[in-house]
Amino acid sequence: MNPEYFQLDVDAKSDLIDQRLAEFLRRGEAVDNLYDATLYALGLDCDDRILRGKRVRPVLCLQTCEALGGLVERAMPFACAIELMHNFCLVHDDLEDGDRVRRDRPSVWVQYGVPHAINIGDHLLSKVFVLLTDEANGLDPDLRLSQMRLVSETLDHTHVGQALDINARDRRDFTMADYLRIAQEKTGYYLSAPILGGAMAAEASEGVLAAIRRFGHYIGPLFQVVDDLIDLTEGKGRGEIGSDIREGKRSYLVAATLEWATPAERERLFDVLDRPRDETTPEDIEHVIALFQRYGALDAARQYAAGLHRAAVDTLRGVPPPLAELLEVAFESLARRTR
Repeated sequence: MNPEYFQLDVDAKSDLIDQRLAEFLRRGEAVDNLYDATLYALGLDCDDRILRGKRVRPVLCLQTCEALGGLVERAMPFACAIELMHNFCLVHDDLEDGDRVRRDRPSVWVQYGVPHAINIGDHLLSKVFVLLTDEANGLDPDLRLSQMRLVSETLDHTHVGQALDINARDRRDFTMADYLRIAQEKTGYYLSAPILGGAMAAEASEGVLAAIRRFGHYIGPLFQVVDDLIDLTEGKGRGEIGSDIREGKRSYLVAATLEWATPAERERLFDVLDRPRDETTPEDIEHVIALFQRYGALDAARQYAAGLHRAAVDTLRGVPPPLAELLEVAFESLARRTR
């Protein structure tokens, strides 16, 4: 698939998903600090595509269904549901991490306050199941049940990963094995779910579904490692460089540095990571980044991500060529992203 055509298709499907999400949300009651806040969380209150997010997951769902010969409309309910689920996670994640900026504007809890933000996130999650169980979608009960199970399993893994991630922020015995488990639980299932949902809508074989699950084993850590790198370059649209350091996150860069740093350097690194976010100074951030660079952690992360990308592509050899080509292009784009 031509990368330029792929991007045009992504933009077109993103617009279609936004249209369907807006139509779906209009069915509910326009309660203050809920309806408007849900639109805000999804970026549907403005015309700027950047503020809406990349819509990576729902687009992948639609593209996967299409690549396997299925009808896009059969995958649309799951695509919209997975985007609602993603934004539920982001609203709560920003609360848990104390991140004040999301997609270059105030995060939901900053804009609406903590009590409303909790409720807004929960509302987004409830709408996931409204979409998946709606008989008006015209999908057969077996497909709806399979997709419901997929969402439930994905949420379970995601919350396990989030708990492991939060637990790790108090640990000074953190290892690369710990990091990889967190990445797999928190991101691996989360990224493969939309592809699986689209494949289910296209009535894919068990062999294809199994290959997608193997693919997810690599793309989760790949996405997370790239995300760790972006935090030190573009800031992930959170208004500052080094947000992960301020929140004490045990990233790939931390795990790689810990393997080589001296005991004194390890202690200083943990002292910075464990410091309250609002007490972390720009000098602290500069010190940690310099430590990462001293031990080649950024280059190691890039090399590791490249290896994961190659391994992920290898898992697609038994997948129908249109889907294999789609996923190769899609995740090449993700591996090179800067936001």
